[in-house]
Amino acid sequence: MLRISHCEHGSAPPAPPRRQTVTAPPRLRQAAALGACAGGMAVAAMLALRLAAGVTSLLEVIGSGLALLLPGPWFGTLIDALQERGRPLLLLGTAVLVIVVGAVLGALVAPRLAAVGPGSPSAPVPSSSASRWRWLVAALVLWLLTQPLALVAEGGFQVAAVLITLGDWLLLCGLVEILVSLAPRGVSSSGVRGSASFASMSRRRFLAALGGVLGAISLGYLGSRILGAHPPAVGLGQGATAPGTLPEGVTPTADFYIVSKDLLGPPRIDPGSWRLELTGIRSRTIGYPQLMALPQRQQVETLECISNPVGGTLISNGSWRGVQLNRLLAEVGIPRGTTTVIFRCADGYSESLPLAEALAPSTLVATGLNGSRLPPQHGFPARILAPGHYGMKDPKWLTSISTSPLPFSGYWEQQGWNPSALPHIFSRFDFPPGNTRLRSQRAYLLTGVAYAGSLGVQRVEVSVDGGARWVPAHVQPQLSPYAWSVWSLPWQPSPGLYALSVRAVDKQGRVQTATATGSYPNGASGREEIVVSVV
Repeated sequence: MLRISHCEHGSAPPAPPRRQTVTAPPRLRQAAALGACAGGMAVAAMLALRLAAGVTSLLEVIGSGLALLLPGPWFGTLIDALQERGRPLLLLGTAVLVIVVGAVLGALVAPRLAAVGPGSPSAPVPSSSASRWRWLVAALVLWLLTQPLALVAEGGFQVAAVLITLGDWLLLCGLVEILVSLAPRGVSSSGVRGSASFASMSRRRFLAALGGVLGAISLGYLGSRILGAHPPAVGLGQGATAPGTLPEGVTPTADFYIVSKDLLGPPRIDPGSWRLELTGIRSRTIGYPQLMALPQRQQVETLECISNPVGGTLISNGSWRGVQLNRLLAEVGIPRGTTTVIFRCADGYSESLPLAEALAPSTLVATGLNGSRLPPQHGFPARILAPGHYGMKDPKWLTSISTSPLPFSGYWEQQGWNPSALPHIFSRFDFPPGNTRLRSQRAYLLTGVAYAGSLGVQRVEVSVDGGARWVPAHVQPQLSPYAWSVWSLPWQPSPGLYALSVRAVDKQGRVQTATATGSYPNGASGREEIVVSVV
């Protein structure tokens, strides 16, 4: 029987099955990891720009804004509990938040990266114009969500903060798009990848590894700042060399306490381009050389932070040099009806003083500390010094002084802190430190400082038996009416466990209260009590 094949009819043999492309979007977990690596790269770039060029970062804006949005009592409690570790801990948390945002963006981007339909392993992913610019839309949305935080952190609208937050979000979203889109988009049924796919995988691995390393280094650096944070030294005074030496009363600049709303240090200011804007009846702008050419007043003055705990070290005494503020105001004239003088600063900080206090001879535009020009961390090129207030009334990095007929709420007052910022009576032990062990029958000199703002200290009393009996201490004459008082008391103890307390009395006869309160909103109050064992 004759069999006729399909070939004999001129038809081709059946074609072999076509190679199909198996496609699937990158796994969400993998895409989230790539997004986190992109976040690590972005955080590293933000830190590098801040530390190298002084550019304020998204990390600082978000961190400061979130902290200030907390209810005042919560914020004050955190300040009291964390003290010097608060700022670096806030920065670390913000950096982690940015990396988490990167991971979320990576997971959101991943589903649209799958190749569709048949094609070669390296076939491009079809994308619409809208999807191609989706990362830009994400950056703009995040930027808009950040603006309320920027307004809170900067104390109002600041063009620099607007541009910085936009640039940093664009950086993060762009890096996420690049890393995740490099994921291989197709695998052939034979399991062989195209050369283009292999190249993209290699680039992805390199960038992911780089992002992971940079992120780890950045988080490690911020973590080291937490571990390295510690209270300022008690500072027994210039010339003190050993515990028990009587303080001389001036805090060395290296030991002077530093508190600022700026999480990564002071703004960088070039004295050559710095200008101080003065506004009254007239307006005038003066540069740094002009300010330094004006007559300077020397003044010893104590500064205390409103968040200083009972017996704390956020208080220092310095020898300042500066121009009297009333001289500058006289040059521009004071409009009739003025009640308030307003100060604005390079970091967005703002503060004010009643006109009468601004015109006081002791209120200075300070330019020097302890015989040298003002250090950057203490306000270079100029800051305000207003005796008799907590340090929040002494704004640093001054850029403008203006007059107003209306009251003005400064940066911290807007968060609920007391606008008068009048310090409570304060005293502390500089020696001995608490929970220490001393030798019996040896002669010791108990030492410390006391401060009562502009009222001054009348006397200091010490108890070594938990407050049952108080002994007057010797109080040195103040170095100026605006300075703290240094006290001392000889003590030769017998063996035992002692509860030491100290209290001060101001020149109006008011005794330092024993009632302890936290720092928010009026400053901490209470008496320092320490325990000492003598063997």
